[in-house]
Amino acid sequence: MHHLEAQLLASLQRLGCPSRNTGMVVAVSGGPDSMALLHALVALRKQTNLNIHVAHLDHDFRGDEAEVDARFVAQAATCLGLPSTIGKADPAAYQKENGVSSFEEAAREVRYSFLREVSEETGLGIIALGHTSDDLAETVLMRIMRGSGTRGLRGMVELSKWRSRDGDKQATLFRPMLGVSKEEALGYCAEKNISCRRDTGNVMMRFTRNRVRHNLFPALEEYNPNIKGALVRLSRIASLEADYLEQELAEAWSSVAGVENGEVVLYVPSLQALHPLMQRLVLARAYEEASGSRRRLGEAHILAMVRMLGRASVGITNLPKGLRLLRSYDSLIMGKDPEAACPFPEITGSHPLDLPVADTPAVTHIPGWKVVVAEEPAGRPIPNEPFEAHLDALAIAGGLEVRVRRPGDRFQPLGADGARKLQDFYVDEKVPRHWRDRVPLVVSDAGIAWVVGYRPAQWARVRQDSARVYRLRFDPANSDIMG
Repeated sequence: MHHLEAQLLASLQRLGCPSRNTGMVVAVSGGPDSMALLHALVALRKQTNLNIHVAHLDHDFRGDEAEVDARFVAQAATCLGLPSTIGKADPAAYQKENGVSSFEEAAREVRYSFLREVSEETGLGIIALGHTSDDLAETVLMRIMRGSGTRGLRGMVELSKWRSRDGDKQATLFRPMLGVSKEEALGYCAEKNISCRRDTGNVMMRFTRNRVRHNLFPALEEYNPNIKGALVRLSRIASLEADYLEQELAEAWSSVAGVENGEVVLYVPSLQALHPLMQRLVLARAYEEASGSRRRLGEAHILAMVRMLGRASVGITNLPKGLRLLRSYDSLIMGKDPEAACPFPEITGSHPLDLPVADTPAVTHIPGWKVVVAEEPAGRPIPNEPFEAHLDALAIAGGLEVRVRRPGDRFQPLGADGARKLQDFYVDEKVPRHWRDRVPLVVSDAGIAWVVGYRPAQWARVRQDSARVYRLRFDPANSDIMG
């Protein structure tokens, strides 16, 4: 058996062949890599019980040459006694219609979408691709230049899922030739007298991958002649690390995440207790669950979500695909319209708060809330939580009450030099309009002491010389948390 065929047989056995009857759509461009893949799979049919269907897509940017390629692939399939599907697409139009960043990405998306359709039509659940170790090395290098993390440094893996841009469709991709070099594929074709086509698109320098292949790699090989092998090793190491992190992520996810009313909900205290790397992975997983894929999620979005996790106030941040992340009471809520799940129950009228007597916390029940007021020793650390505040007890004249905003309300936020309209504070804090009449205000005779969920007042803050300190906490009405 030829070395290349042995490599493919090992991959097929990992897939489960021949213990089960496996069908594959084989993507064939007509070039040496895909032709080597096709002929090797045909040679292995007796050992593997493979059912093969050939698929080829004309990307409609090389004119007559592409049409010749399509006829060549169809004829090759016929000569091998295999059925085939030949398609045609317009990546340039797709790129424009969907706002795709590059022609290369658009071409890849239309190609995989076509292959998925063929897979669905034929009932063959696996799509075999002819990517070699050279392609893997190129992908890893491009990911390094992009600043990818461990997951990205895997480059390509033998078996993976592809999802459509909208996340609604998916396909299973099988890459059995990642352990085979392009040179080995060319040698196999020469030894077996397999005719191949030459794709001139592979030498067009307007494509990033081609510039990496023809310009960057030759330069890097002057420093390390085996740079491709080194990048493939990096991919394997990253794959092992990524597999381990996926296992850890699955465990963490089960303890911090859930789905409520179609929104992904993360429990903040548990998430904050995780290692920073695991926090990032959980947040990325939440985006994937809410959107269907990790497409368009960049480092800037991850950092924005991490900042939202550490916020001391309620807030919202925008994410790709129309998603938004809401920092609520003790949750992060991700979805298309998370602010519809307002964290503030409706309050009408004014509600006086009971104040603590000696060391006994006071508990006041108001609509939707249980408010705990306790007297704390001065000098204790002040928590960074949106629904808890420490106030100077002596600065608060008289009692405390809870109400919502009224016309003419003014507020001096912590850190501000003077008071301002409460409405202006809400605008600056990006409080959604339909929340503003529900945000609880803790008020004393001296004014608004705390905008619950956001900030205490500068005048009511705890100072170094504060003799008495009130700790106020708003918990949901059904909470069992006590002061």
